[in-house]
Amino acid sequence: MKFSKKNILFLLSIVASIVCSWLFVRKIDWALLKNALIEANYWFIIPTIILNLLFYVVRAFRWQGLLSHIKAISTINLLSLTFIGFMANNILPARVGEALRPFLLYKKEDIKFSTSVATVIVERIFDMLVLIIFTVGVIALLPHPSPSHNNLLVYTSVNHANTMKESIIPSLKKWTEVFAVVGVFTIVSLFLVVAKPDFFKKILYKLCSFLPHKLKDKILEFYESFIHGLKILENKTQTVWILSFSLLIWIINGAEIYLLGFSFHMHLPFVGACFVAVCLALAVALPQAPGYIGVFHIAVLKSLDVFGIQTTAAQSYAIILWAISVLPSTIIGFLFLWKEGIAFREVVKLEEEIAEGKLEELEGVTKDIE
Repeated sequence: MKFSKKNILFLLSIVASIVCSWLFVRKIDWALLKNALIEANYWFIIPTIILNLLFYVVRAFRWQGLLSHIKAISTINLLSLTFIGFMANNILPARVGEALRPFLLYKKEDIKFSTSVATVIVERIFDMLVLIIFTVGVIALLPHPSPSHNNLLVYTSVNHANTMKESIIPSLKKWTEVFAVVGVFTIVSLFLVVAKPDFFKKILYKLCSFLPHKLKDKILEFYESFIHGLKILENKTQTVWILSFSLLIWIINGAEIYLLGFSFHMHLPFVGACFVAVCLALAVALPQAPGYIGVFHIAVLKSLDVFGIQTTAAQSYAIILWAISVLPSTIIGFLFLWKEGIAFREVVKLEEEIAEGKLEELEGVTKDIE
């Protein structure tokens, strides 16, 4: 095997997922797991799936807002691209969906590719900002484990579990100020870039002075497109809407996790469900095998353990939550891919180009798709 950048990253991702999968299954009592799955109240899965689908609809509306100052695009078209992007993330390495969405937007709506990429980057910036704010709020609201919280938390009978919970939550609360400072710094930096784009362009130019001329031009060109994407911040009303949609996305994530808990008779507080959502968001951002297998499951298991959820219940819950999170979006993504008339082999080709870092060839791939 040729040890290219793509192969090395892929192998590391596979190893990470294998290790996490082993950590997840090594303590499974298969008889208890089977009983937990049989005894689960699956009626709660229906509204959970509805919330999961609503997550993608809200993302499409937010993307529409980010594009509003560039071009008016129908919600259904953006919803199609959103599902296709997440489908690609679910089954292909290198998070190819993040690049696939702007490519398809370029193809369908004739929006400059670099500008399309900029809107996706800005979307992720809003995700990051709101995640920081959301995390600060969640950690601040986490209850201190104590006997008086038995109505909120379901403790295990294992003594070390309570000891861990006693140490983890207070430790997390100490980090709220750090997260808050990072959030404020990032928000202020973005608005400064929008207010003084030429000033920061000069700084960027100096930082890139040692680079080859062609690469430097590409970076500066991307900066211009990025600034164009950030112009949405000049519209205060639209910015508030984008932030509101971003916050709603995280609340929906928390609500989905909270609601599914009733299927497994877990008395998890809503703030606890939001904490699980935060842990999942951080976990799936790491390199891992397609489908988030293993990493997703261990993140759910360990975050639920903070609240004393019994291991078998947490394991069965993690399996069903993974299925709800991955399978519907993958199936619908394939349906939209078929609707758009795009062959899956073209998506795979795009993934190969991204993994090899051949960004200069990507526009040609898009033209091939057309």
